[in-house]
Amino acid sequence: MPHGYSDRNAKRLRRYTGLTHAQAKQLLKDRAGKVPRIPAATGPQRLLEALIFEHLRGDVDYFAHPIGIRSVFPQHDSLVVSLDASSTRRGYPLVAHALDGLLPAELPKSEQSEDDVRVIGVPGIRITRASRKGLRVSLAGTKASVFLTCDASTNWADLLADHRAQLEAARYRPCWSEPKMTPAERAFHQDHAEMARAVEEASWLPSGLLRRSALLHEVSAAYCTRYWVTWDQWRIELKHDPGVKPPHNAFINHLTDPKWGMNLAVDKLHCQCDVQWADPHYDRQCTVELSSPTSRPGVLQVRFRAMGTWCNAYDTYRDLKRAGANPAWLRRVMPQHHHRRRIVS
Repeated sequence: MPHGYSDRNAKRLRRYTGLTHAQAKQLLKDRAGKVPRIPAATGPQRLLEALIFEHLRGDVDYFAHPIGIRSVFPQHDSLVVSLDASSTRRGYPLVAHALDGLLPAELPKSEQSEDDVRVIGVPGIRITRASRKGLRVSLAGTKASVFLTCDASTNWADLLADHRAQLEAARYRPCWSEPKMTPAERAFHQDHAEMARAVEEASWLPSGLLRRSALLHEVSAAYCTRYWVTWDQWRIELKHDPGVKPPHNAFINHLTDPKWGMNLAVDKLHCQCDVQWADPHYDRQCTVELSSPTSRPGVLQVRFRAMGTWCNAYDTYRDLKRAGANPAWLRRVMPQHHHRRRIVS
Protein backbone atom coordinates (compact mmCIF):
# COMPACT_ATOMS: atom_id res chain seq x y z
CA MET A 1 0.00 0.00 0.00
CA PRO A 2 1.39 3.45 -0.91
CA HIS A 3 2.98 5.27 2.03
CA GLY A 4 5.45 8.04 2.72
CA TYR A 5 5.89 11.55 1.31
CA SER A 6 6.55 10.55 -2.31
CA ASP A 7 3.62 8.15 -2.38
CA ARG A 8 1.26 10.75 -0.94
CA ASN A 9 2.37 13.21 -3.60
CA ALA A 10 1.95 10.58 -6.32
CA LYS A 11 -1.58 9.90 -5.09
CA ARG A 12 -2.33 13.62 -5.21
CA LEU A 13 -0.90 13.99 -8.72
CA ARG A 14 -3.03 11.06 -9.84
CA ARG A 15 -6.15 13.03 -8.85
CA TYR A 16 -5.14 15.74 -11.29
CA THR A 17 -3.85 13.64 -14.18
CA GLY A 18 -5.36 10.14 -13.95
CA LEU A 19 -1.88 8.59 -14.30
CA THR A 20 -1.01 5.31 -12.66
CA HIS A 21 0.81 5.50 -9.33
CA ALA A 22 4.11 4.52 -10.97
CA GLN A 23 3.73 7.12 -13.73
CA ALA A 24 2.89 9.81 -11.20
CA LYS A 25 5.95 8.96 -9.07
CA GLN A 26 8.22 9.16 -12.12
CA LEU A 27 6.80 12.51 -13.19
CA LEU A 28 7.34 13.90 -9.68
CA LYS A 29 10.88 12.51 -9.63
CA ASP A 30 11.61 14.30 -12.89
CA ARG A 31 10.29 17.56 -11.43
CA ALA A 32 11.81 17.21 -7.94
CA GLY A 33 11.67 20.49 -6.05
CA LYS A 34 9.85 22.39 -8.80
CA VAL A 35 6.65 24.37 -8.22
CA PRO A 36 4.03 24.09 -9.58
CA ARG A 37 4.20 20.31 -9.65
CA ILE A 38 2.27 20.25 -12.91
CA PRO A 39 4.30 22.29 -15.40
CA ALA A 40 2.51 25.05 -17.29
CA ALA A 41 2.67 25.17 -21.07
CA THR A 42 3.74 28.36 -22.82
CA GLY A 43 3.55 29.89 -26.29
CA PRO A 44 2.35 27.68 -29.17
CA GLN A 45 2.27 24.63 -26.87
CA ARG A 46 -0.25 26.36 -24.62
CA LEU A 47 -2.36 27.46 -27.59
CA LEU A 48 -2.36 23.96 -29.10
CA GLU A 49 -3.55 22.45 -25.82
CA ALA A 50 -6.26 25.11 -25.50
CA LEU A 51 -7.57 24.37 -28.99
CA ILE A 52 -7.51 20.63 -28.37
CA PHE A 53 -9.43 20.99 -25.10
CA GLU A 54 -12.04 23.14 -26.84
CA HIS A 55 -12.48 20.97 -29.93
CA LEU A 56 -12.04 17.40 -28.71
CA ARG A 57 -15.83 17.21 -28.57
CA GLY A 58 -15.80 14.65 -25.78
CA ASP A 59 -19.18 15.90 -24.57
CA VAL A 60 -21.24 14.53 -27.46
CA ASP A 61 -22.25 11.47 -25.43
CA TYR A 62 -21.39 9.50 -22.28
CA PHE A 63 -18.01 7.80 -22.17
CA ALA A 64 -16.03 5.87 -19.58
CA HIS A 65 -14.71 9.15 -18.15
CA PRO A 66 -16.74 12.38 -17.90
CA ILE A 67 -15.21 14.14 -20.94
CA GLY A 68 -13.70 11.07 -22.55
CA ILE A 69 -10.16 11.66 -21.23
CA ARG A 70 -8.68 8.81 -19.20
CA SER A 71 -5.38 10.48 -18.31
CA VAL A 72 -2.84 13.13 -19.27
CA PHE A 73 0.96 13.11 -18.97
CA PRO A 74 2.12 16.75 -18.84
CA GLN A 75 5.64 17.89 -19.63
CA HIS A 76 6.76 21.50 -20.04
CA ASP A 77 6.93 21.28 -23.84
CA SER A 78 4.58 18.37 -24.60
CA LEU A 79 1.48 16.55 -23.45
CA VAL A 80 0.15 13.01 -23.83
CA VAL A 81 -3.66 12.73 -23.80
CA SER A 82 -5.13 9.22 -23.39
CA LEU A 83 -8.70 9.07 -24.66
CA ASP A 84 -11.37 6.53 -23.83
CA ALA A 85 -12.03 3.68 -26.21
CA SER A 86 -15.77 4.25 -25.69
CA SER A 87 -18.28 4.71 -28.49
CA THR A 88 -21.52 6.66 -28.72
CA ARG A 89 -24.91 4.98 -28.52
CA ARG A 90 -24.78 4.76 -32.31
CA GLY A 91 -21.43 2.99 -32.27
CA TYR A 92 -19.28 5.95 -33.37
CA PRO A 93 -15.92 5.87 -31.52
CA LEU A 94 -14.87 8.86 -29.42
CA VAL A 95 -11.51 8.85 -31.19
CA ALA A 96 -13.30 9.36 -34.52
CA HIS A 97 -15.14 12.34 -33.01
CA ALA A 98 -11.73 13.71 -32.02
CA LEU A 99 -10.54 13.54 -35.62
CA ASP A 100 -13.75 15.18 -36.86
CA GLY A 101 -13.44 18.05 -34.43
CA LEU A 102 -9.71 18.72 -34.68
CA LEU A 103 -8.37 18.02 -38.16
CA PRO A 104 -8.78 20.86 -40.69
CA ALA A 105 -10.07 20.40 -44.21
CA GLU A 106 -11.20 22.85 -46.88
CA LEU A 107 -14.80 22.65 -48.05
CA PRO A 108 -15.49 21.74 -51.69
CA LYS A 109 -15.76 24.76 -53.99
CA SER A 110 -19.41 23.93 -54.59
CA GLU A 111 -20.16 24.38 -50.86
CA GLN A 112 -18.25 27.63 -50.41
CA SER A 113 -19.71 31.11 -50.46
CA GLU A 114 -18.55 34.54 -49.38
CA ASP A 115 -20.28 34.25 -45.99
CA ASP A 116 -19.48 30.61 -45.19
CA VAL A 117 -16.61 29.19 -43.19
CA ARG A 118 -14.29 27.61 -45.74
CA VAL A 119 -12.53 25.26 -43.34
CA ILE A 120 -13.88 22.60 -40.98
CA GLY A 121 -11.87 21.46 -37.98
CA VAL A 122 -9.21 23.69 -36.39
CA PRO A 123 -7.18 25.75 -38.89
CA GLY A 124 -3.46 25.25 -38.32
CA ILE A 125 -3.64 21.84 -36.64
CA ARG A 126 -1.08 19.48 -38.13
CA ILE A 127 -0.24 15.79 -37.72
CA THR A 128 3.51 15.27 -37.47
CA ARG A 129 3.35 11.53 -36.86
CA ALA A 130 0.70 8.86 -37.28
CA SER A 131 1.16 5.32 -36.00
CA ARG A 132 -0.97 2.48 -34.78
CA LYS A 133 -0.57 3.74 -31.19
CA GLY A 134 -1.53 7.36 -31.70
CA LEU A 135 -1.24 10.71 -33.44
CA ARG A 136 1.30 13.43 -32.70
CA VAL A 137 -0.44 16.75 -33.28
CA SER A 138 1.16 20.18 -33.68
CA LEU A 139 0.47 23.69 -35.00
CA ALA A 140 1.76 24.72 -38.42
CA GLY A 141 5.19 26.30 -38.20
CA THR A 142 5.76 25.43 -34.51
CA LYS A 143 7.29 22.67 -32.38
CA ALA A 144 4.20 22.29 -30.18
CA SER A 145 3.39 18.65 -29.43
CA VAL A 146 0.35 16.77 -28.14
CA PHE A 147 0.23 13.00 -28.52
CA LEU A 148 -3.28 11.55 -28.73
CA THR A 149 -3.55 7.90 -27.80
CA CYS A 150 -6.06 5.30 -26.64
CA ASP A 151 -6.00 1.60 -25.78
CA ALA A 152 -4.42 -1.18 -27.83
CA SER A 153 -7.62 -1.86 -29.79
CA THR A 154 -7.44 1.51 -31.56
CA ASN A 155 -5.40 1.74 -34.76
CA TRP A 156 -4.91 5.47 -35.24
CA ALA A 157 -3.16 5.13 -38.61
CA ASP A 158 -6.16 3.26 -40.01
CA LEU A 159 -8.57 5.78 -38.49
CA LEU A 160 -6.68 8.64 -40.08
CA ALA A 161 -6.58 6.92 -43.48
CA ASP A 162 -10.34 6.27 -43.32
CA HIS A 163 -11.01 9.86 -42.29
CA ARG A 164 -8.96 11.19 -45.22
CA ALA A 165 -10.66 8.83 -47.68
CA GLN A 166 -14.13 9.90 -46.55
CA LEU A 167 -13.30 13.59 -46.85
CA GLU A 168 -11.66 13.24 -50.25
CA ALA A 169 -14.60 11.20 -51.53
CA ALA A 170 -16.81 14.17 -50.60
CA ARG A 171 -14.33 16.51 -52.36
CA TYR A 172 -12.98 18.07 -49.16
CA ARG A 173 -9.26 18.91 -49.14
CA PRO A 174 -7.47 17.74 -45.96
CA CYS A 175 -5.00 20.35 -44.64
CA TRP A 176 -3.37 18.50 -41.75
CA SER A 177 -0.33 17.31 -43.75
CA GLU A 178 0.52 20.68 -45.31
CA PRO A 179 3.78 22.20 -44.01
CA LYS A 180 2.33 25.74 -43.95
CA MET A 181 -1.08 27.29 -43.41
CA THR A 182 -3.22 27.00 -46.54
CA PRO A 183 -4.79 30.11 -48.09
CA ALA A 184 -8.20 29.09 -46.73
CA GLU A 185 -6.80 28.69 -43.22
CA ARG A 186 -5.07 32.07 -43.38
CA ALA A 187 -8.31 33.63 -44.60
CA PHE A 188 -10.16 32.10 -41.66
CA HIS A 189 -7.71 33.65 -39.18
CA GLN A 190 -7.95 37.02 -40.92
CA ASP A 191 -11.75 36.94 -40.86
CA HIS A 192 -11.75 36.00 -37.14
CA ALA A 193 -8.66 37.87 -35.99
CA GLU A 194 -10.25 39.37 -32.88
CA MET A 195 -11.62 36.05 -31.68
CA ALA A 196 -8.33 34.28 -32.42
CA ARG A 197 -6.48 36.88 -30.37
CA ALA A 198 -8.87 36.44 -27.43
CA VAL A 199 -8.48 32.65 -27.57
CA GLU A 200 -4.69 32.92 -27.60
CA GLU A 201 -4.54 35.44 -24.74
CA ALA A 202 -6.72 33.23 -22.54
CA SER A 203 -5.16 29.93 -23.66
CA TRP A 204 -3.50 29.43 -20.24
CA LEU A 205 -6.94 28.60 -18.82
CA PRO A 206 -8.09 25.69 -21.07
CA SER A 207 -4.51 24.42 -21.28
CA GLY A 208 -4.31 24.29 -17.49
CA LEU A 209 -7.70 22.56 -17.31
CA LEU A 210 -6.66 19.94 -19.85
CA ARG A 211 -3.51 19.22 -17.82
CA ARG A 212 -5.74 18.69 -14.76
CA SER A 213 -8.69 17.03 -16.48
CA ALA A 214 -8.70 13.99 -14.16
CA LEU A 215 -10.17 16.22 -11.43
CA LEU A 216 -13.46 15.77 -13.28
CA HIS A 217 -13.59 12.09 -12.36
CA GLU A 218 -11.19 11.79 -9.40
CA VAL A 219 -12.48 14.71 -7.27
CA SER A 220 -15.80 15.74 -8.81
CA ALA A 221 -18.88 13.70 -7.89
CA ALA A 222 -20.80 14.66 -11.03
CA TYR A 223 -22.20 11.93 -13.27
CA CYS A 224 -22.50 14.37 -16.19
CA THR A 225 -19.91 16.99 -17.16
CA ARG A 226 -20.33 19.52 -19.93
CA TYR A 227 -18.20 22.53 -20.85
CA TRP A 228 -18.23 25.29 -23.44
CA VAL A 229 -16.54 28.60 -24.20
CA THR A 230 -17.57 31.99 -25.53
CA TRP A 231 -14.44 33.87 -26.55
CA ASP A 232 -12.47 33.77 -23.27
CA GLN A 233 -15.38 32.93 -20.96
CA TRP A 234 -15.32 29.24 -19.96
CA ARG A 235 -18.23 27.38 -18.38
CA ILE A 236 -18.18 23.93 -16.78
CA GLU A 237 -21.47 22.38 -15.66
CA LEU A 238 -21.34 19.45 -13.24
CA LYS A 239 -24.61 17.56 -12.73
CA HIS A 240 -25.00 15.58 -9.51
CA ASP A 241 -27.49 12.78 -8.94
CA PRO A 242 -30.21 13.41 -6.33
CA GLY A 243 -28.78 12.74 -2.87
CA VAL A 244 -25.16 13.34 -3.95
CA LYS A 245 -23.85 16.56 -2.43
CA PRO A 246 -21.61 18.54 -4.81
CA PRO A 247 -18.07 18.64 -3.34
CA HIS A 248 -17.44 22.14 -4.61
CA ASN A 249 -15.01 23.09 -1.84
CA ALA A 250 -12.72 20.14 -2.60
CA PHE A 251 -12.93 20.72 -6.36
CA ILE A 252 -12.16 24.44 -6.14
CA ASN A 253 -9.41 23.86 -3.56
CA HIS A 254 -7.69 21.50 -6.00
CA LEU A 255 -7.96 24.04 -8.83
CA THR A 256 -6.53 26.88 -6.74
CA ASP A 257 -3.87 24.93 -4.84
CA PRO A 258 -0.60 26.93 -5.01
CA LYS A 259 1.58 23.87 -5.71
CA TRP A 260 -0.69 21.68 -7.81
CA GLY A 261 -3.43 23.88 -9.19
CA MET A 262 -3.68 26.83 -11.54
CA ASN A 263 -3.08 30.48 -10.80
CA LEU A 264 -6.78 31.04 -10.10
CA ALA A 265 -8.63 32.95 -7.39
CA VAL A 266 -12.33 32.84 -6.46
CA ASP A 267 -14.17 36.02 -7.45
CA LYS A 268 -17.74 35.00 -6.63
CA LEU A 269 -19.38 32.11 -4.80
CA HIS A 270 -23.12 31.50 -4.64
CA CYS A 271 -24.02 28.37 -2.66
CA GLN A 272 -27.46 26.78 -2.22
CA CYS A 273 -26.33 23.50 -0.65
CA ASP A 274 -27.82 24.08 2.80
CA VAL A 275 -30.64 26.54 2.17
CA GLN A 276 -33.66 25.68 4.31
CA TRP A 277 -36.29 26.84 1.83
CA ALA A 278 -35.17 24.59 -1.05
CA ASP A 279 -37.69 22.00 -2.27
CA PRO A 280 -35.79 18.73 -2.94
CA HIS A 281 -38.00 18.14 -5.98
CA TYR A 282 -36.26 20.96 -7.85
CA ASP A 283 -32.67 21.50 -8.97
CA ARG A 284 -30.25 23.66 -7.00
CA GLN A 285 -27.07 25.24 -8.25
CA CYS A 286 -23.90 26.44 -6.58
CA THR A 287 -21.89 28.73 -8.84
CA VAL A 288 -18.24 29.68 -8.50
CA GLU A 289 -16.45 32.20 -10.71
CA LEU A 290 -12.66 32.24 -10.86
CA SER A 291 -10.07 34.31 -12.68
CA SER A 292 -6.39 35.14 -12.59
CA PRO A 293 -5.33 37.26 -9.57
CA THR A 294 -2.92 39.02 -11.95
CA SER A 295 -5.76 40.01 -14.32
CA ARG A 296 -4.80 37.70 -17.19
CA PRO A 297 -7.60 37.39 -19.74
CA GLY A 298 -9.96 34.48 -19.13
CA VAL A 299 -12.75 33.65 -16.70
CA LEU A 300 -13.90 30.25 -15.45
CA GLN A 301 -17.40 29.64 -14.12
CA VAL A 302 -18.09 26.27 -12.52
CA ARG A 303 -21.74 25.32 -12.02
CA PHE A 304 -22.36 22.59 -9.46
CA ARG A 305 -25.91 21.50 -10.27
CA ALA A 306 -27.66 19.28 -7.74
CA MET A 307 -30.48 17.56 -9.62
CA GLY A 308 -33.87 17.43 -7.93
CA THR A 309 -35.73 14.26 -7.09
CA TRP A 310 -37.74 14.73 -10.30
CA CYS A 311 -34.66 13.50 -12.16
CA ASN A 312 -34.39 9.80 -12.89
CA ALA A 313 -31.07 9.34 -14.67
CA TYR A 314 -31.18 5.55 -14.87
CA ASP A 315 -30.87 5.68 -18.66
CA THR A 316 -27.69 7.71 -18.21
CA TYR A 317 -26.44 5.14 -15.72
CA ARG A 318 -26.95 2.42 -18.32
CA ASP A 319 -25.14 4.53 -20.93
CA LEU A 320 -22.18 4.90 -18.58
CA LYS A 321 -22.18 1.16 -17.90
CA ARG A 322 -22.25 0.50 -21.64
CA ALA A 323 -19.31 2.86 -22.10
CA GLY A 324 -17.22 0.94 -19.56
CA ALA A 325 -17.22 3.43 -16.68
CA ASN A 326 -15.42 2.23 -13.55
CA PRO A 327 -17.93 0.55 -11.16
CA ALA A 328 -16.31 2.24 -8.15
CA TRP A 329 -16.80 5.64 -9.80
CA LEU A 330 -20.43 4.80 -10.66
CA ARG A 331 -21.03 3.73 -7.08
CA ARG A 332 -19.75 7.13 -5.91
CA VAL A 333 -21.56 9.40 -8.36
CA MET A 334 -24.80 7.45 -8.94
CA PRO A 335 -25.28 5.42 -5.74
CA GLN A 336 -29.06 5.08 -5.99
CA HIS A 337 -28.91 3.55 -9.48
CA HIS A 338 -25.89 1.41 -8.69
CA HIS A 339 -27.71 0.02 -5.61
CA ARG A 340 -30.88 -0.50 -7.63
CA ARG A 341 -29.00 -2.46 -10.31
CA ARG A 342 -27.54 -4.80 -7.70
CA ILE A 343 -30.98 -5.46 -6.24
CA VAL A 344 -32.53 -6.07 -9.67
CA SER A 345 -29.66 -8.35 -10.67
